[in-house]
Amino acid sequence: MFQVSESDTLEDSVVETLSILPPKSLMRFKCIRKSWCTLINSPSFVAKHLNNSVDNKLSSSTCILLTRSQPLVFPDNNWKLEVFWSMINLSIDSDEHNLHYDVKDLHIPFPLEDYHFVQIDGYCNGIVCVIAWKTLHLVNVLLCNPATREFSQLPCSCLLQPSRPKRKFQLETIVIGLGFGYNCKPKEYKVVQIIENCEYSDDEQYYYHRIALPHTAEVYTTAANSWREIKIDISSGTFNCSPSAYLKGFCYWFATDGEKYILSFDLGDEIFQRIQLPSRRESDLKFSSLFLCKESIAAFCSCCDPSDEDSTLCEIWVMDDYDGVKSSWTKLLTFGPLKGIENPFTFWKSDELLMVASGGRATSYNSSTRNLNYLHIRPILNEVRGFQALIYVESMVPVK
Repeated sequence: MFQVSESDTLEDSVVETLSILPPKSLMRFKCIRKSWCTLINSPSFVAKHLNNSVDNKLSSSTCILLTRSQPLVFPDNNWKLEVFWSMINLSIDSDEHNLHYDVKDLHIPFPLEDYHFVQIDGYCNGIVCVIAWKTLHLVNVLLCNPATREFSQLPCSCLLQPSRPKRKFQLETIVIGLGFGYNCKPKEYKVVQIIENCEYSDDEQYYYHRIALPHTAEVYTTAANSWREIKIDISSGTFNCSPSAYLKGFCYWFATDGEKYILSFDLGDEIFQRIQLPSRRESDLKFSSLFLCKESIAAFCSCCDPSDEDSTLCEIWVMDDYDGVKSSWTKLLTFGPLKGIENPFTFWKSDELLMVASGGRATSYNSSTRNLNYLHIRPILNEVRGFQALIYVESMVPVK
């Protein structure tokens, strides 16, 4: 309980008390008094609450945001997309190394209907950036704060064509990368979108008649609530980028144009840079994904175990001292062989790696004890699909 000194005013003590409460309680308290609603909505309080949430040293558990999506078939054969949001609180005994967790469903109604795929493509300060696909050419981008259950749909792109071209030599546009983060200088959030452009030399639009054109990119800012085109110079042969990772003013994607690399974007200067991955030419291990490891970007590489093709050998490399131009890498971990492991999500403790196994099962791997623990999470149609997870800090940051 707070100790209020003589120099503290009643208002100060109220602010201090409210700033450590969870968003669910604060959303209720906004209805109690008009002055409390004004306070809780104020930028200074939102920033203070976020700082307290990030710096919370009292919690012994780690909060993970989990999404699963599944198209459901109804008797009339119509398809409806279901998106499930949950919080997982993970903790582990320091002595016994026993994993404890509880899963709480958030029941957040997704605001769009009739979409075939939903994916989290960025996270920052309690807000997730969600992309909802109807087709390759009909895409909606939304910002969501799961703690406050708020959604904001971004305006239409200024570069994307709304449908597939109907004739040859008409422009086709497809989103291949999307990132989200915070630009601290003007204190605004940005979404960056990388677009692949092409045209076809025949009316049938066969792939081998496809003519690759230079990529384009655009940025959305919450202050302007609009998109604007920015400069980008990457190979027209670059394949689809992975979901982005945001760290300290930069967005990062795993990409390839024959050789795998990391693409970075400076949210302040709005400049793209290409970052070379560690050389693994003497090894069969191949890089496949990026994720956050505390205050660093980590790259995951793996290969099949030569003695057992159902098992995987894995390495994790951490990027050090990236200054926007140069970077260096350190091998953090070598582990395996593991059966049925597909991809890592994040380190939720210094030696506990949250991963996804075959069948969409969430798994925690302890690199010290080499224990593999499966998390029993409610499946969708007997199988978890479209599974994504990230370390999450609840906040009151508005999405509008």
